[in-house]
Amino acid sequence: MNSLKNKVVVVTGASRGIGAEIAKLFGREQAKVVITGRNRKRLTQKEENQNCLAVISDISKKSGMKKIITLARKTFGRIDIFVNNAGVGINKPMIKISEKEFDLIYDTNLKSVFYSFKELLPIMKKQKSGHIINISSMASRIGVPGISTYASSKAALNALSEGVANEVRRDNIKISVLAPASTDTNMMSNMSGESKSPSKAKNKLTVTEVAESVIYLAKQNQNAWTSMTHLRPLAIKK
Repeated sequence: MNSLKNKVVVVTGASRGIGAEIAKLFGREQAKVVITGRNRKRLTQKEENQNCLAVISDISKKSGMKKIITLARKTFGRIDIFVNNAGVGINKPMIKISEKEFDLIYDTNLKSVFYSFKELLPIMKKQKSGHIINISSMASRIGVPGISTYASSKAALNALSEGVANEVRRDNIKISVLAPASTDTNMMSNMSGESKSPSKAKNKLTVTEVAESVIYLAKQNQNAWTSMTHLRPLAIKK
């Protein structure tokens, strides 16, 4: 497996939940980590040392994605790994979901990844290396009532990622998708109508289990495309 020491890693949606845990584990691997999000207070509290940069930005906007990538390169000189983790989900049947809510979900879950591809691929092509890891969901493969908009945005993410991976295979750029099962986070609790505070949920993955899978993917010497569904138990050799 590859060492992640001194690799420059960007993690979107890193102010809490899965993103915060992903950033923490990359830090433990001695990577240089750029954490992004919209909540200034939560994000800057996690900016612990000179190898961690916090960028307040909205990835659902083209300018927000450009800001993240520009500051990451200005600070650390390059980007080796980019984790598209930020996501939005709303639990409403299609008959009740508004156009504004639909656009919010697609702008955050899908269009932001499009923006990252447009900004990152020319950079990584010039570097002749790079790895983009997109966080999807097992809901993308199952017709779950109430979250069809969320699930469809993740299904589109899967297809977009695989297609682009085949386009950049010869440029030594890797694209991976991780599709976790239900995870114990605030967003998942809100979507399922449970308590807003994550607790010891039964039959759910922990944020650490999902983050460990991201680290696993980041260390692999794989080909350009990897799709990984995260079910419990997950057989990963550490």
